[in-house]
Amino acid sequence: MTDLQVVNRALAMLGQGDAASMADTAVNPKRAITAYTMCRDEIIAMIDWPSCTKRAAMKNLNNQAVPWTALHAYEIGDRVTNDTAKTYQCTVAGISAAATGPTGTTSEITDGTVTWTYVEASTALNNWCHRPLTVYAVGDLVTWDAGKVYVCITAGTTAAATPPTGVTADITDGTVHWAYYGTPPYNRTVYAYQYVMPSDCLRIIKVPLIGAATESVQGVQYIREGNWLYCDQDDSPLRYVRQEDDPTRWGVLLQGAVAARIATEIALPVTGQKDVLKTMFELLQMMLAAARTAALHEGAESTPEVALWEDA
Repeated sequence: MTDLQVVNRALAMLGQGDAASMADTAVNPKRAITAYTMCRDEIIAMIDWPSCTKRAAMKNLNNQAVPWTALHAYEIGDRVTNDTAKTYQCTVAGISAAATGPTGTTSEITDGTVTWTYVEASTALNNWCHRPLTVYAVGDLVTWDAGKVYVCITAGTTAAATPPTGVTADITDGTVHWAYYGTPPYNRTVYAYQYVMPSDCLRIIKVPLIGAATESVQGVQYIREGNWLYCDQDDSPLRYVRQEDDPTRWGVLLQGAVAARIATEIALPVTGQKDVLKTMFELLQMMLAAARTAALHEGAESTPEVALWEDA
């Protein structure tokens, strides 16, 4: 089922004719099309839909290094790259110098009033800082411009120069387009590690405990603040409900629930009848209840079978 078919199913629930396309401008089709994205994300976020759950290794800000900046205030623990892709960590807070920055591989490097220590060479494996002439996919995250985070909105290859800067929603970089995602705040929580949330995360299911023997083991404690997650587990993965915008991957229960949610959203302006709105709401609740039960059983670990008495 395509997005247009989901919209037309919603219109059919209200006794309305089909939309010709997702660009249809007729009054009632346009109402359903306008409501589609909001209703889709609401329904997906409500339930741990097996077709919309995902695991990902989060971007660990504790290990992240961004290009050194002149006359910038650095705090203990901040990391920068300088001197041909070397990584340095701040050991004494202060203001960086007007030029040069840390160089070499020693442990006491003075830079203005900042002191740095050499950590390691910066590579694509240990540092997700923006890289020139590199292929990126939609949803990829990079840092640049004094620690700002950007998300790829159009896949492609980055330019040899002019990496993303600023805080706008569409930044051209070669054939890649970036959107500003946020600037990580200083970690003032009780947790040791700070992560960037995946850009397609609608709702966290849990932060799995690394090395857990079974999936039913409780995840680690965490807090989420905006696009940032904090916990005490290093290099932590995340299990979450993702923003899946391809309805052909949803399954019939999710397709029906999104259609029912759209019908509920537009029932009153389309029909002018409160009874129809009530009927659509009851239908939506019934479909969500069935979907929750199905998702719970599909995602649960089975109970180990009890040994038969004759096997004792």
